[in-house]
Amino acid sequence: MKKIGLLLVLIVLMLSLGAPLSVKAQTYRFSLSQYEVEAYLNKDGSLDLRYYMVFDNDRSADAIDFIDVGLPNRTFSTANVEATVNDQKITDISNSPYVQGIALGLGSNAIQPGTSGTVIVWVTRLSDVLFPYDNGDRENYVNFQFSPNYFDSQFDKSNNTQYRMTIILPPDVGVNDGVYYEPKYWPGDVTPEASTTQDGRVYYSWYTEKADVHSYYEFGSAFPAAAVPAEAISSKEEYVPPTTDSGSSDGLGALFGGLFAGGNFCCFGFAGLFFAIIGWVTYQATVGANKRKLQYLPPKIAIEGMGVKRGLTAVEAAVLQEQPLDKVFTMILFGVLKKNAATVLQREPLKLQVNDPMPEGLQDYETAFLLAFKQETADRRRTALQTMMVDLVKTVSAKMKGFSRAETNAYYKDISERAWKMVEEAQTPEVKSENYDKTLEWTMLDKEFGDRTQRTFTGIPVFVPRWWGSYDPVYRKTMGTSRPAMSTATTGAPSSSPGKPAMSLPNIPGSNFAASMVNGMTGMAAGVIGSVSDFTSGITNRTNPIPVTRTSSGSGGFRGGGGGGHSCACACACAGCACACAGGGR
Repeated sequence: MKKIGLLLVLIVLMLSLGAPLSVKAQTYRFSLSQYEVEAYLNKDGSLDLRYYMVFDNDRSADAIDFIDVGLPNRTFSTANVEATVNDQKITDISNSPYVQGIALGLGSNAIQPGTSGTVIVWVTRLSDVLFPYDNGDRENYVNFQFSPNYFDSQFDKSNNTQYRMTIILPPDVGVNDGVYYEPKYWPGDVTPEASTTQDGRVYYSWYTEKADVHSYYEFGSAFPAAAVPAEAISSKEEYVPPTTDSGSSDGLGALFGGLFAGGNFCCFGFAGLFFAIIGWVTYQATVGANKRKLQYLPPKIAIEGMGVKRGLTAVEAAVLQEQPLDKVFTMILFGVLKKNAATVLQREPLKLQVNDPMPEGLQDYETAFLLAFKQETADRRRTALQTMMVDLVKTVSAKMKGFSRAETNAYYKDISERAWKMVEEAQTPEVKSENYDKTLEWTMLDKEFGDRTQRTFTGIPVFVPRWWGSYDPVYRKTMGTSRPAMSTATTGAPSSSPGKPAMSLPNIPGSNFAASMVNGMTGMAAGVIGSVSDFTSGITNRTNPIPVTRTSSGSGGFRGGGGGGHSCACACACAGCACACAGGGR
């Protein structure tokens, strides 16, 4: 009893002296200037994650001594985690007491107030992240959905973070097989960069500088189940709707909710509005799908760099501008004719006689174009031309890396306009004809190429170029020669001085010339590639894959095409998702 009494006295004395009875709480306040997440889906169906995080610690905060990283599920092992801070290995890695994930103890390498620190984390061998895909449009596919780790907003103050999320599909997924989901709550472009890694693996990568690291974002993809073992695909069927409040209800749900809230909407009015909305949605979906078929550029070209990419050919500039492929096709045709590489035997459908040997100085796409016309069947020819276009798009994409698409397009648009100025301001039909021949590929970049050609040459004679006989079989027959000499004029930006006319062949009425140029462009292409939309769609599927749109479920959540699902121990539950949870404030 005496000991208890003495203890009470000591406690009262400590309180009277103002002695603290608790440990001072840590004050965490930071932002992330860079945040990169890579999700590698392996051949065995497991998942490897890489986080690259640049922390900027607030000057008035405590040191960042612990960092929690949420993980998709509980299949992780700390033995399969490696991490560094400022290139120094982190050895204190344990299960987090705050989140479903890991805790990184930085120890003596803690990120001090007012300083920055780069933390890199590798987590390997995560399982149970793939789920059946039951969207109906693709059979025997699996579904992967993922939400990257995010931190509590009372601690993370990041804004305009350079944020990149990348999903790398298993090695056996073909370039035409993968699809992606449009990301949820993502503040950037929903269309990802879609390409392949150096070892040929398909990947989708989303990037923005408008994100933060305290918001919930969700990404996903689907691919053939045959790419992974059957046992790697979860058989769970439970569906748990998302509990995060990061987003709002979809537009139609909000609309119908508002209509029914008043309780006074008559049946006839509802039916009329219902069918009107269905019609509008169907129309928008059809228009959007058709428009997207023609968007064959890979999205990574849209990730702006700086400066102009000079040195592109007119054909490459047309690809950068996403000009219609029948127009690109015709630009290539005129190029090989001007280089004395082929002769048009028949214009509709187009048949070429390819010179053997081919002349030197051909572009790779010109060589591939000519080889396609050596194919014996129309189907093989069409397939070869699609492959040529895919390779051409990839070449342009590689050349544009680090350059501004907007500035580069403006640069080549100016070249095209100067080329037209040379043609239109020429004082005689001879000079006008010569300048048109010399700058043909560049004038074709103009979206009004056909109208301007007709306006420029109607009512005057046109001195046809030396390669015209190789282009027009009727003209060649009329002239009584089988293979007239070809012009060897170089392609490139137009010269400022027109020089003297080099035309040696007779002239034809300008209206006939213009009609042959404009109408022949689409007619010849259609005879070889068929429907321009379908031909382009076959290229788009390989260079800019079509996304899978999420569909609403009756419970207010979404399935995103996935049949199975589970919830994580945090507010990022979703159908078939691999969730990474909030960092718990550290």
